[in-house]
Amino acid sequence: MSSPSGRIATETDAAAPPPSRRAMSPTQILARYALQLFTVAALVTVSLVLPDFRQWSNLQDVMLQSSFAGLSAAGMTLLIIGGTIDLSVAGIIALTAVTLANLLGVAPLGVALIGSLAVGVGLGLINGLIVTKLKFPPFIATYAMLNVYLAAAFIWTHASTLPLKNDAFLALAGDEIVGVPPMFLLLIIGALACSFLLQRTRFGRDLRAIGSSEAASRMAGLAVDRTRILAFVLFGLLTSAAGLGLASLLSSASANMSIGYELNVVAVAVVGGTRLLGGSGTLLGTVTAAILFAALDNALNLLNVSSYWQYVVAGVVLAVALVAASRRERVEERSRR
Repeated sequence: MSSPSGRIATETDAAAPPPSRRAMSPTQILARYALQLFTVAALVTVSLVLPDFRQWSNLQDVMLQSSFAGLSAAGMTLLIIGGTIDLSVAGIIALTAVTLANLLGVAPLGVALIGSLAVGVGLGLINGLIVTKLKFPPFIATYAMLNVYLAAAFIWTHASTLPLKNDAFLALAGDEIVGVPPMFLLLIIGALACSFLLQRTRFGRDLRAIGSSEAASRMAGLAVDRTRILAFVLFGLLTSAAGLGLASLLSSASANMSIGYELNVVAVAVVGGTRLLGGSGTLLGTVTAAILFAALDNALNLLNVSSYWQYVVAGVVLAVALVAASRRERVEERSRR
């Protein structure tokens, strides 16, 4: 006989006043918003040291670069919160961009964009079904599908680069709206939508519960597989949108246009405060981390730092962020006692 304990716990949590209504101590505020404070301090410091960094055209570049990993990381945040992961980022981006390149020759831009996004949704759905219905570990399953998708893109393009010459599409990464790159605005919209789903819908509540304890969620009668599949679909949609933006920036589509990008996406989600074991995370943290990584890359390029040392800096930032996240979790755990 199934136990109703999971459902009772959920109802009790929902009825209790949220901790955020209580006044937080300075230590709690510092712990909760450590990444945002660090990012602001880093941006101010770099702006003072490098006058070229604070030029608006350069800041637009930072916003544009942050949007690609940020969009995919918004979807990755949902997945990790739900206790799973998807490593097929580069494959989804490649097939989305290659699909667009082929559709642009035979269909209007709107149809080509919708068709390309549908490919991303479909690939996310496939990954979700493999993980939930075939019960393959998500790390192994999605890494395998990464290679399948990349192979399909290489075969489709004959390992060549397809040029994109549609001016309206190229404006996605080369134009601006009230001084802001359209892709960055898309990142903000995508993050707000994901945050709304996570905080204000049953899907988000179920996703957090599943990430905290899959066994308890199943005992409580939650639709674990359906919820995770939807998270995979949203990830596919957001990653395909990032792929379209990247193709616009490069003015081309190819199978190898983003190989290895999955590591950047996972790093952005984790540095943003998403708990790798699942159950918690914020989209504000994810967007902040995307901006931080883009700003650091930009600053290091302005300083003509070798790409090898850029990897070292990125690794140090990741390590510091993980330590800060661990401290934040301990502080929040003590505050709940």
